[in-house]
Amino acid sequence: WLERMHSARVSPNAICFNALIHACAKADDTDRAAHWLDHMEKHGVQPTVTSYSTIIDRLSKNGDVIAAQQWLTRMMEAGIAADVVTYNMILGACGKAGHVVTAQALFNQMRERGIMPNVVAFNLMLNIHARLGDTAAAVRLLGEMRQAGISADQVSFNTAFKSFVKSADVMGASTLVREMMAHGVAPDAGSYTAIIAVCARAKNSEAAESWLKRLLADGLGADVSAYSATIQACAQAGDLARADHWLTRMDAFDLWPSAGAFCSLVHAAAKKNDTRRLENLFKRMDDAKVETTTPMYNALISTFARRGDIDGAEKWLKQMLETGTAADVASYSAVIHACAKSSDLQRAEGWVRKMDEVGIDPNVVTYNSVINACARCGESVRAESWFKQMKCRGVSPGLLTYNSLINAAVKAGERTKAENWLTDMKQQGIEPDGVSYSTVIHAWARAHDAPRAEHWFRELLQAGAATKQTSSFSYNSVCQVWARAGDVSRATSWLQEALDARAEVNTNSFTAVAGCHLKLDQPEEAERLLQRMQQDGLEVPLSGVGGAEAIAAAWAQKGNQKRANAVRAMAKDSNDVSTARSGPRSRGGKHPWSSN
Repeated sequence: WLERMHSARVSPNAICFNALIHACAKADDTDRAAHWLDHMEKHGVQPTVTSYSTIIDRLSKNGDVIAAQQWLTRMMEAGIAADVVTYNMILGACGKAGHVVTAQALFNQMRERGIMPNVVAFNLMLNIHARLGDTAAAVRLLGEMRQAGISADQVSFNTAFKSFVKSADVMGASTLVREMMAHGVAPDAGSYTAIIAVCARAKNSEAAESWLKRLLADGLGADVSAYSATIQACAQAGDLARADHWLTRMDAFDLWPSAGAFCSLVHAAAKKNDTRRLENLFKRMDDAKVETTTPMYNALISTFARRGDIDGAEKWLKQMLETGTAADVASYSAVIHACAKSSDLQRAEGWVRKMDEVGIDPNVVTYNSVINACARCGESVRAESWFKQMKCRGVSPGLLTYNSLINAAVKAGERTKAENWLTDMKQQGIEPDGVSYSTVIHAWARAHDAPRAEHWFRELLQAGAATKQTSSFSYNSVCQVWARAGDVSRATSWLQEALDARAEVNTNSFTAVAGCHLKLDQPEEAERLLQRMQQDGLEVPLSGVGGAEAIAAAWAQKGNQKRANAVRAMAKDSNDVSTARSGPRSRGGKHPWSSN
């Protein structure tokens, strides 16, 4: 048609050229649009605001902020004043690209050139700051709008609400609602939903539910976003019962939670080790056609792993692979951990080999789990083999690695090797913890080698690595091994040191030392220990080497039946009180590895 105009000797005007520029820009051909703007000038037709703005608009929509700015500069150099619409185009592009400095410079330039920003311009700037979570800038802009005589609308306030999400500032968002209403702008569903999102970020389920109830009471109708944000808040606060309540409400309206809400529910259920709830959530996601992600599957598999449920962990890893969800090192490591918890070394090693087959490199968690499986099975040689493979593949061992190696050596009866691992980890710059030391201490105690057990316990105390659990366990081990060796002096000394350190001394330690005193014909000392047990609320055993019957028999043999009867009565009274409280108690006897 342009050619026909030329043939008819009709000169195209600005409207014709602008139409050509618009057509090229709409076809996303900004180079061609620029060609026609240049052609327009060559033919003596003055380009208009529309000519330049059309190209700027297309470049802005394409996210090319720099090119859009260059055309704005060219426009002004041509003596054509840009209007607020032109600036808004570039501000919108800056918002999408997160170019806050450029946007602020353009906003200032617009005002310096006497172009009054309209509500759209302010809203675009609000959006930029809201996406960055800059609440101070958002509130400042609302103030600038009032000073400029521009009334903030629902979009303005709703956009400003979003800035409070990043900072999880529930109080600030609530204050803004009151300001919104004070300026005659009624909150809409978007306003309430934005505030609920702030509450969700703050893990404040009570506030989220309160705002959702206000939304429903105002008759505005809650959408998926409002319900999902409330469910997320409840899930992140660990209140799954309330989350279920709102899930049921959504079901009534045939609504499905968002992927984010499902994700929060999955992780909350995983924290509570609730496999039944997790499986139900995965069924719901399947029904809702919500994509299940790798982190979701990993949370599910890890929950089964923590329970030592190999079949459950394997089942979900296989389903994960069948659905095409990418399994990563954490997915496989979780299954290997389940195998370790169940002492199934063969399956643990099989899954490590499977990782190699699919091209996933094991990490330190993977190796720790398989070495732990070796330890649980007493396979010291295989544990060392995996350790060597780990180092050959450039994976640095850590504290848990060495603790598993120490445990494997101990389970295999290789106490000296366990000591060597303890020494090696120090040389590698890894500080042993209470578990490292207490495992070696207990090994020597079980081997009736009191001096070695005592040596390593002193090392533990000197290193300052003991926790209450490991120090209590080690005190009991050393005390008992000296008692079994018949050294009442050393056993009593360690027992007293344990009591002074407020360690949890167990029944076996008291009775072991009491038994030593009985062998030395010292029933009064043995009885004193039973009294201390009663004072500490421990069950006083009737039978055993240092039990109440043995002490009573010692008194009877000395012809003191009155003391014998008193000991029996004390034991009976103590145990009646202990059972009435919470059942028989026995402290400090559980090795830290038993909960691994």
